[in-house]
Amino acid sequence: MEPTKSVSFVKSDASVLLDVVRGLAATLVVIDHWRNFMFFDYTQLTAHRALFLLPYLLSSAGHQAVVIFFVLSGFLISGSVFRMLRKGSWSWASYLTHRLTRLWVVLVPGLLLCLLWDSVGVHSGIAPALYAGNVGNHMQVDVAPNLGAKTFVENLLFLQGLVAHTFGSDGALWSLANEFWYYMLFPLGLLVFHRRSKLWERAVSSVLFLLIAYFLRGSVLWMFPIWLAGTLLCVVPTLKVGRGVRIAACAVYLPLLFFCARQKVIHLTDMQNDYLLTVGTFLLLWILLSATGEAKASVAHDAGRGLARFSYTLYVVHMPLLILMTALVAGDTRWAPTGIHIAEGLGVLALVFAYAYGVAALTEFKTDKWRRWVEKTLRIGPPDTSTVVTRT
Repeated sequence: MEPTKSVSFVKSDASVLLDVVRGLAATLVVIDHWRNFMFFDYTQLTAHRALFLLPYLLSSAGHQAVVIFFVLSGFLISGSVFRMLRKGSWSWASYLTHRLTRLWVVLVPGLLLCLLWDSVGVHSGIAPALYAGNVGNHMQVDVAPNLGAKTFVENLLFLQGLVAHTFGSDGALWSLANEFWYYMLFPLGLLVFHRRSKLWERAVSSVLFLLIAYFLRGSVLWMFPIWLAGTLLCVVPTLKVGRGVRIAACAVYLPLLFFCARQKVIHLTDMQNDYLLTVGTFLLLWILLSATGEAKASVAHDAGRGLARFSYTLYVVHMPLLILMTALVAGDTRWAPTGIHIAEGLGVLALVFAYAYGVAALTEFKTDKWRRWVEKTLRIGPPDTSTVVTRT
């Protein structure tokens, strides 16, 4: 009997499933913002409330989708760090080049595009209350004071939510600060305890870890355990379960996701709510990672990979264009979900997705090219760029 051939993670069904999760999470974020910008809250509806219960529920999980992103990020980034340390190829220069290139290749154009669209919206006067944050959509603040060069640089350095506001109308950028600082904290903490670390490396890593943790203590640090749940996925054994269990896990997880988005019954705090979802997300992803077989080409495969491919760009660039389009079609009001308004809103939503894909074609899709250029220019050896764990 021939031995079973192991399949690298990137070619496995599990990789495709995680891409589907990532792409759907980005979609949930955009749909949440789109609904809040363009349409009444559910409590404001005066007719057909039962008809709109499910659509409103499905468009309410934007924050919970970010929790999913954090767990996925913890898995992917931690896996890369573990692999580099195991191979003896760890280098801060390579690691930071890889991470910063990935972040900045989209963030820099995203900030510039935000400046462009917000400047058009603010100075045209088409929806002054919307751009001043006075429409009651639960998201928008006064845009104009947050378009300065100082705020631009602070967002570029991932200081939003710490010492600065998110740039302009792009409130979604808050989570990038979390991501970057978790990227720093994790390897620092790991190097303190890694058996190959020298004494001076342990000492420096300890001091830097404590300083950064103290700096983040007010608003960012409490979500670090969510990110670390993804790290745990790198070290737990691969489950041996079948497709039916994976389908059942998804069926159980979805009600939990939307319960956490709308829960009012047991009055959890935001932290407790996010930690509850983290436990559920960890279990779901652990079960999905059991799909170790080689992925076969299919429409679902291509759709999952394709949506995930520009999910980061979609997350970064959607809000400024979405608020401008809302200003153009709805002005300073939000709509009741009538047939014509839903049709117009779906047109705006499609435009935002097409726009994000176009931006990604010029930025995110060229990340590897930019990274190689930076490595060549700075003469930095390439890191383990696979940001995945080989699971056999």
